Amino acid sequence: MPDVMRRNLAELCWLRTALMALFGLTLLYGQLTGLALAAAFPSLLLIFGLLLLINGLTTLRLRQQEPVADDELFLQLLFDLLLLTCLFRVSGGNSNPFVTYYLVPLAIAASTLALRQTLLLAGLMLASYFSLFVWPPAAQAVQWPWQTYQGHLMGMMVNFAISSLLLVFFLHRMHRRLRDQERYLAEQQRRQLQRDQAVAMGTLAATAVHELATPLATVCLMVDELEEDMPAQMQPLQAQLQRCRDTLARLREQAAQPSQLPKQALSAHLQNCLQPVQVAFPALHFESRMAVEASQAIVLPWLLQQALSNVLRNAAEAACSRVRLAAGKQQGEWQCRICDDGDGFQPGLLASLGQPMLSSKPEGMGIGLFLAQSTLAELGGTLSLEASEWGGASVLLSWPADVAALTEAISA
Repeated sequence: MPDVMRRNLAELCWLRTALMALFGLTLLYGQLTGLALAAAFPSLLLIFGLLLLINGLTTLRLRQQEPVADDELFLQLLFDLLLLTCLFRVSGGNSNPFVTYYLVPLAIAASTLALRQTLLLAGLMLASYFSLFVWPPAAQAVQWPWQTYQGHLMGMMVNFAISSLLLVFFLHRMHRRLRDQERYLAEQQRRQLQRDQAVAMGTLAATAVHELATPLATVCLMVDELEEDMPAQMQPLQAQLQRCRDTLARLREQAAQPSQLPKQALSAHLQNCLQPVQVAFPALHFESRMAVEASQAIVLPWLLQQALSNVLRNAAEAACSRVRLAAGKQQGEWQCRICDDGDGFQPGLLASLGQPMLSSKPEGMGIGLFLAQSTLAELGGTLSLEASEWGGASVLLSWPADVAALTEAISA
């Protein structure tokens, strides 16, 4: 999320530029109409020089990476207040119709700064305006366009129009950035909640691995003894127990290995996900469609492979006869689509995507899709659900091409 105060400070520079352009046009009008403004040029040049200097320094400041604090914007507005007072004093004092331009920096402060800073700036602004009455400008041979009654009315009209446009334009932009920041913070809170839920599930999974190891070993010993008397009946049970042992072994192996899998072609990564599912569901027809880009060697995070495996297993459990796995690359993102010919998603499931304990299977725990979406969101990817061409479910997983660098940044 961009620094909101940095953007506000940048637009404050544009406001100063607009102010300089306004008085520059006034001086040009005075020259064209033959008014005597030469005596005010040294003071005006000094003020304009200070405005240019602070704008230049602010531009250099905005190129730095440090965030802009509220106090920094407050000091900038105080500087503008000082220069505005000097500018009004040398250009007619309290009779200057542009004196209501004081309200522009005050409105900026009210929409961006804390209440105490806004009140302090308002008090100083009132004191500055009052000083134009008690400290009038020295008598000079200067004929400002607004020193006549008609000129003063014309200046008030021009000032009102310009100030209104500036306030509407810049305050709308500032308010929109504040809304964007609120939406960004809400999205970050939602993602943090998902991460917390995923971590909690990971902790429960680690506890389950520890608790299941001993009873699983006991069951395996009992099945080995019963297999001597009932080999045919125990063979399916042995296969399921072997599947449990393989799952626990993979979890232990991953705990001792880096989060990144070895670099190989995306098609090879996907084949590693597909192979155990094919073994577990031999009655299904599995179809693979790999684009040319899938032969490119990439580094795949282990969690992303687990997400792909979960979605593949869900598709196999829901399918009637066939499952399709397609992969490719579009617009700098890897995409993997998994389709089945099952009953498809229930209508309420699509609206509740992203919530744990969400499943269309009576015996399902609803963790697979939630963990897959959480993993992809953490890596900057997306997961979307659709209906497949066979009337079943279609899950599209997308993630950035530089997902390995993103994973390293998240781990750091």
